[in-house]
Amino acid sequence: MTSQRNLPAAGLRVIDLGIITAGASTSAILADLGADVVKIESASYLDPFRLWDIAKTDGRWWDASPLYHFTNRNKRGVSIDLKSAAGRELILALVRQADVVVENFRRGVLDKLGLGFAALHAANPRIVLASISSQGEDGPDCHAVSFGSTLDATSGLAWLSGYEGGPPTISGRDLNFPDQVVSIFAAGSILAALQHVAESGEGGHLDLPQRELTSFLIGEEVIMASRGGAERGRMGNKAEAALLQDVFQAQDGWVAVTIASRSEAETLIQELALGGNGDIAKHLSAWVAARSKAAAADALQRLGIPAAPVRGSADLGELSAADLGWAIVNGPDGVPAKGFPFQLQHAPLAVRSRAPALGEHTEAILSDLLGLDRQELDALKAAGITRDVPAR
Repeated sequence: MTSQRNLPAAGLRVIDLGIITAGASTSAILADLGADVVKIESASYLDPFRLWDIAKTDGRWWDASPLYHFTNRNKRGVSIDLKSAAGRELILALVRQADVVVENFRRGVLDKLGLGFAALHAANPRIVLASISSQGEDGPDCHAVSFGSTLDATSGLAWLSGYEGGPPTISGRDLNFPDQVVSIFAAGSILAALQHVAESGEGGHLDLPQRELTSFLIGEEVIMASRGGAERGRMGNKAEAALLQDVFQAQDGWVAVTIASRSEAETLIQELALGGNGDIAKHLSAWVAARSKAAAADALQRLGIPAAPVRGSADLGELSAADLGWAIVNGPDGVPAKGFPFQLQHAPLAVRSRAPALGEHTEAILSDLLGLDRQELDALKAAGITRDVPAR
């Protein structure tokens, strides 16, 4: 792992109990910023991302999932049986040497494991526990089973998403909007909480519900409707402030176009010889259909009309590193990896190491941080407390 001493979170240690996106991606951002993130997994309950988009063939298939690698780069990995008394004591010992614990289990799971905030605070009064839950720590829905789709629904986001006259639309697994966004907000909240710890010496429990955050992001719509205003329906690609906004099919894909005013429409009719004063959308659709998406977008842009080709993932994958900026970067093995939501000029963020294999750093961390000797490490392994393969 390359040096990370100049990064803003260097010197912080994070115990990462996060899984899938919301928790694991939060701690990945902290790792990108230089924190020493120790990902804790149990061989009997792997991060579910290890099981996604893979073929369970021979070899260490549980280390192969691209989705797991995207949200766990720059971390070290430890495998500990969280349900055992010995495993619990190991976690608390690590917490004593940490600054932050990140988790996004279902509410009540940490307490059942004996690792709730009271236990963590007793072990380390300066610890910050970041609980990235679906519905929050309390309230009528706090124990509800939730995924990104249900959070889209309960937050109100799905109601606003979709086409006029059509059904509400969820963001889906490939976007999973609430999980992606909460990780950015959560990382910032954790760093703010650590500033409070530095000033007061007292840790705390951050309650970071995804549903509330997603509702916050559409707060204007919620407030206007609650004050008796008309509830805005689904608008698809339309925009209230634009004369016309939509996507139009070209010979090789789609082009997004926004025409702000009638004067812009008249310019298009004249300059592109669209013909007559009829339906501008119909005329523009026929004009775009006769061209490639790049040629259509370029011609419209030269007339001052906002337009762009609609890029798919394959199109983006063919772009140069300069075009992609820091959205997609190369890892240390040269393989493209998910990049960063922001970048720092003075200390550029980088994918310094691949995601850890299951239990890859268990012995090194338990030895270096907790002082366990060879005999103790072997005893934990023999008892099944630490494993580097899934429990069958």
